[in-house]
Amino acid sequence: MSVQVFQIPVKISHADFLTSVPANGRLPDDLGPTVAIVGRSNVGKSSLINALTGQKNARAGAKPGTTRLINIYSVGLSWTSRQKPIRMTFADLPGYGFARGGIKTRLEFDAMTEEFFNQFSQQNTSNNNKVTNWLSGIILVLDGRHPGLKIDLATYEWLEDNRLSTIVVTTKNDRMTRNEQTKTNKKHALALGRTVIASSSRSGLGIREIWTSIKGLI
Repeated sequence: MSVQVFQIPVKISHADFLTSVPANGRLPDDLGPTVAIVGRSNVGKSSLINALTGQKNARAGAKPGTTRLINIYSVGLSWTSRQKPIRMTFADLPGYGFARGGIKTRLEFDAMTEEFFNQFSQQNTSNNNKVTNWLSGIILVLDGRHPGLKIDLATYEWLEDNRLSTIVVTTKNDRMTRNEQTKTNKKHALALGRTVIASSSRSGLGIREIWTSIKGLI
């Protein structure tokens, strides 16, 4: 087991797995400001959550495409040592683009993701648009080694069309040389028409920048 050797830029009072929600399942009430983690299967979403919280609570499927639940994590954090902790939620959605079990499973993944966003939309409307209580934004996680994949571009376009505030993060950058990182990061930015944050769950690359962006969402 690897040991995290970098410090995260926020004070974490707790980072706990809360529950898993199946397709058509009801999300827990009052999750607090929530950031959904979206990305292809096996892109490193669970590792990113662990790196952001300094914990090892995030769950990953044993094989790509086997995680069929929305995993909910409750996080208590402070931006400074003097600040009273606030509570937020990470919602790790099933990975898209690779589903063991064929077309039926892929459709199940799509339905689950759509239901997740619909629930937040309905809750948001029924609570007088108190957006700080519900979905604050998205972290779209992309494999740093593979810029411009059609399925990633389509997902980003969907998020933009639905006016969801999105942070784009690339992972697996530690598997490339620094020169390769620079080149592929530019390709990601060019394909999306925006800046992206290159990250590594091993070295801590990008973790500070991601938390700064999350602070702007919640």
